[in-house]
Amino acid sequence: MASDLFIRTEDIRQEEVLSYLVETRTDRELINSLKGRSPIVLKGSRGVGKSFLMRAAEAELRESFATERVLPVYVTFAAAGLIRANTPDKFMLWMMSKICNATVRAASTYGLTLPEGSAIAAIQGGQAIGGISQMERVEKALEESWRTAAGSQTQADAIVPESDTLRDAVEDLCRHANLQRVCLFVDEAAHVFIPGQQRQFFTLMRDLRSPFLSVKAAVYPGATSYGESFQPLHDATTLSVDRVITESDYASNMRLVVFKQDSSLREAVEANGEVFDSLAFAATGNPRTLLKTMNRVKKFNRRNVQEVIREFYREEIWTEHSSLTERYPGHEKLIDWGREFIESNVLPTLFSRNRRDKSEKTSFLWVHRDAPHAVREALRLLSYSGILQEGVSGVKGTRSQIGTRYMVNLGCLCSLDSEPVSFGKEVRSALSVKRFAEYGPNHPAFQPLDDFSLSGAESEGNQALDAQLQRPIARLDLTEFQLKSLSGLGFETIGEVLAANEKDFMQAHYVGPIRSRKMRNSAMAAVFEYLSG
Repeated sequence: MASDLFIRTEDIRQEEVLSYLVETRTDRELINSLKGRSPIVLKGSRGVGKSFLMRAAEAELRESFATERVLPVYVTFAAAGLIRANTPDKFMLWMMSKICNATVRAASTYGLTLPEGSAIAAIQGGQAIGGISQMERVEKALEESWRTAAGSQTQADAIVPESDTLRDAVEDLCRHANLQRVCLFVDEAAHVFIPGQQRQFFTLMRDLRSPFLSVKAAVYPGATSYGESFQPLHDATTLSVDRVITESDYASNMRLVVFKQDSSLREAVEANGEVFDSLAFAATGNPRTLLKTMNRVKKFNRRNVQEVIREFYREEIWTEHSSLTERYPGHEKLIDWGREFIESNVLPTLFSRNRRDKSEKTSFLWVHRDAPHAVREALRLLSYSGILQEGVSGVKGTRSQIGTRYMVNLGCLCSLDSEPVSFGKEVRSALSVKRFAEYGPNHPAFQPLDDFSLSGAESEGNQALDAQLQRPIARLDLTEFQLKSLSGLGFETIGEVLAANEKDFMQAHYVGPIRSRKMRNSAMAAVFEYLSG
């Protein structure tokens, strides 16, 4: 059966996004909030659909532009991992140049005329040379800084405006073009583990706030440092993309996610409904994880799906989590401890309890609020990887003590059983949030982190960037077909993919401009995600 389902939003053309939307009540509320006036911080693990929801909100604003007059501007900071950490000022200039260029392009797309003699001139970066504005040249030069250890030398300081100038330019545009406001979608806003860069972004997000500009930022749990100048509770509304697997329509909605991509799978899936449901619940609300595991099933039947569940949730998901140590050596102890804690302590405890208790099942753990800070950091990193769902704080444990409840990925739990499909059905049919494994403030499992400190992580930056560029393309999170295509084109390392252009991809047989762009976009998205964590 082996399919080649899209696992990233970047693989989907903008005009097709809404045709792939499987709208749940929660998704509708999130999309409406993203289209609204308030600043939004959209938080969720890798693959839960933050980018897709942003693109869907952008697409709906496009459709209603003539009547609503809200200009959607989409910009991604996925390339943040390429900006050399030894030039912190360049990161702010890069962010500003990307936002300026994206705003000008969006206005041009809608045929809006930009007023002369206003702040707009500043965000255009001066007169264009050869059809490319100076601001676009600045953006490109800064993104090329990874090629040299010294970083890029540009005149960015003289060209890129301050945040208040950008804010004024947006107001000028809105008043001149009769716009209600500009809605700025910033994808991958805090994708990297470089706290200094993250703090710069959130300071910028706060400074850009105005009645004419609302910023929506996608971030990850466990990898976000807001800094002192940005208060998430006051400067924005924080929304979570975690999908509730106990909702009655969860499984049917996940089926639609698959069917909208490949309707030919319907017959096999519906003939093995219980099997598919187990695969869907194993993904624990993460569409990308479901699509990745679907891609691995050669023929959709019970035996093959159980084999995929065991292989993916016992090995691959953990390999992805552990690979973060290569990119962020300063977090190595946290990453390794987190894996050991869940694999050797939490999962066996939960599995044993589920075997004993026939009436109520659990996939939850509870950690006391006074647990060491390093423990909470390690658990947030596990949430970033999708092994945990970020916790619900303020939950009472034994003797009314207060702590945080986390949900363990159901696939990791079910993979321990010799019959994951049957075990998964038992667990989800009686899953209770009232049952969890408890870990008090001084639990013995926390001892290995007693002397751990994150001091020095600030300087971690992109120290390992050069080494990452030399790693093989097999490290990229791509489908088997995509990896074979890259290999067939002669690409061996991540750096080679990064340095390639669309003409290089067109060297393959039967690959024209459209397919070349799609192949390169998929490859580049995987490169950026790998380099950023």
